[in-house]
Amino acid sequence: MKLLPRRAGRAVLFLAVCLLLGNAPGAMAQKVPIAFDDYHGYTGTVEYIQRVARAYPDITELIEIGQSTLGRTQYVLVISNMKTGTTIDKMIELRNMRKENIRNVTPMKPYHGKPGQWIDGGTHGNEYTGTEVCLYIIDKLVTGYDSDPAIKKLIDDNAFYICPVVNPDGVFNSTEGDVSQRQNSMLADNDEDGQVNEDGPDDLNGDGHITQFRYRDPEGRYVMDDVDPRLMIRLGRDEETTRERWSVIREDRDNDGDGRRGEDGERGIDVNRNFPEGWFNDDNEQGGSGYYAASAPESRNILEFFTNNTNILLVQSFHTSGGFTYRPFARWSDSQIDPKDLAVFDRIMGKKYCQLLGVEYPAVWDEEAAPPAAGAAAGFARPRTGAPVPARARQGQGVRGRDQARTQAIGTTGSGYELPRQWRPPYRGDRPYGYGIFIDWAYAQFGSYSMTTELWNRSVDFVGMPEFTGDDAQVQRDRWLLLHQDEKFGGKFFIPWRSYRHPELGAGEIGGWIPRYGSGNNAFPGDPLRHVAEIHWQFELWKAGLLPKIEITDATAEVLYETSNASGATVQYQGDTATINRSGRRGAYRIVLVTATIENTGALATHVARGQRLAGNRNDVVWLIGDRDRITFLQGSAHQSIGVLEGTMPIPGIATSAPAAGGRSRQVQGMPNIPMGMPLELMQQFMQRMGGGQQAAREGNVREVKWLVAIEGNMPLKIVATSQKGGTAVREITLR
Repeated sequence: MKLLPRRAGRAVLFLAVCLLLGNAPGAMAQKVPIAFDDYHGYTGTVEYIQRVARAYPDITELIEIGQSTLGRTQYVLVISNMKTGTTIDKMIELRNMRKENIRNVTPMKPYHGKPGQWIDGGTHGNEYTGTEVCLYIIDKLVTGYDSDPAIKKLIDDNAFYICPVVNPDGVFNSTEGDVSQRQNSMLADNDEDGQVNEDGPDDLNGDGHITQFRYRDPEGRYVMDDVDPRLMIRLGRDEETTRERWSVIREDRDNDGDGRRGEDGERGIDVNRNFPEGWFNDDNEQGGSGYYAASAPESRNILEFFTNNTNILLVQSFHTSGGFTYRPFARWSDSQIDPKDLAVFDRIMGKKYCQLLGVEYPAVWDEEAAPPAAGAAAGFARPRTGAPVPARARQGQGVRGRDQARTQAIGTTGSGYELPRQWRPPYRGDRPYGYGIFIDWAYAQFGSYSMTTELWNRSVDFVGMPEFTGDDAQVQRDRWLLLHQDEKFGGKFFIPWRSYRHPELGAGEIGGWIPRYGSGNNAFPGDPLRHVAEIHWQFELWKAGLLPKIEITDATAEVLYETSNASGATVQYQGDTATINRSGRRGAYRIVLVTATIENTGALATHVARGQRLAGNRNDVVWLIGDRDRITFLQGSAHQSIGVLEGTMPIPGIATSAPAAGGRSRQVQGMPNIPMGMPLELMQQFMQRMGGGQQAAREGNVREVKWLVAIEGNMPLKIVATSQKGGTAVREITLR
């Protein structure tokens, strides 16, 4: 296919989307104004989300999920209509309460009964573009609630969990401390001198910034640019030059007199290598970061939050460098992903992402869903290679014996198509990309469609930057950036070089890019930042429209038998002989057949493939609720498992399940005859001895469930369909 070049495609898309949707920056009324002409950092981010929570109390809740090593709070902003939604614990009265003054279970919030979408940024402290994109998405959601019916419906029906800063210390130091810090902070004596964190970078000249110190050095690796002497050009490893050589270091001194600079700062571990999935290497030795998996407070806080918010089905983690999206796995090859999930990741989500970027994708992704396969299980197909998914490798939990899967080429999936650069797994052909990575855990152990987006590729995504070519293309870009910040930002992002005598290195100059602007690792403030934020807001908005939605589309209660003087009885069996022992009168009873139709009207299934089997997850369930002291279940228990409800979206390359007769899968195919006048207990035992109807076929997006109940007197009945990641629906029924 022929598409626009990526740079032109993105720029045109950005403008077109803004015009089409009226989403130009500032177009919607903002109770809490926000601009993107600079980075907000940790402090500005916290101030903003606190103001949002105060301004929008009906659709937001700000949660403190924990603290960093240095005591900075990790926040999650929940965006959902706080007046809609319900959970099963609101419907069931607890009995057998625990001892007085001991809380039983922390009550669920209404939004726990809605499908959830997680979005985060700032896992790596020096990748704060992700934080900005989170703030952009927050602004679009809260300002769009009263003006955009589609956004309002998404917030009414779902829960957005947005954590703009996963790594508070790293983001704070990178944006407000002028120290680029990918890792979290730790209290450690790295140089073993008995002092903790005593020798980090220093603001030598007291100008409020930690920039660079350059000094003449015959062995130096830099030369001054002839065109713009502010720019220092790094020489190649063996490159010769007749020009004056310089060395360039970070602004710093030796604070503890051990002859080294900056060797004992705050820098800790990579938080995105500290999650439980795949933390060990193939030799059962440490592969990930930290003393053990989840040893860092930042990763542990995230894990605990997910454990208490199991309704999350979509997970997006925003990083910065590269301009592409990773989907699982980093630790394992594609052979460890269920074929159905692989198709959802690549052929649905990956296709949409490439379309938003304006880049080409494999033609096979345009294939429609395969027709029903004879004898195929619902939604399951083998990889195109014909290799089945190993039983112990289905979710990647502690899986060993993966050598057979390591022959795939970089960028090629087990399904045989070549992946585009902009959408791929991080696993590198024959070796892991890393250990203990968040998206691996979120998919393999939590059961979500998870992905990491590296938001920024400066040479491609910088709106307005010319396309430079030639051997000195990078130098040309660097010169252009200096002029750009001069013209657009008054030169405030670059500190002019000023003479300074270093206490150890002698005469030189301090100056250069303020680190948060000059790394090239983050989208430049202004139009470039808004551009990348708008594209990824559109992707998250589209993904939210895929979430499952459980509905009770039909419910009836039919009175089959009624008596005003039912009697009690017990039955004793001896061989083929039944002895009936009658007891006293029981009063008015009705025998009622209750029928409910449950549908998932959302695009995605209520779990990833096999997600219901993961620890902490469960099948979808439907309840029939009444006064438990006055209702007896003759057939069908109070709660019945209905498996996993598929979504309405066809999955390309995956055989669809053949529909049941009449388009429905029935929980009960027939009901036994009900003897007139039979006492209640006798009927119950008779039904149990007869056995129930046939079990439902657990496939498709529709279930029909039936109960036969005996009801004493009149009472309201309520049907509750509850799905862990698909939402909760309630329907009251009346007898007829």
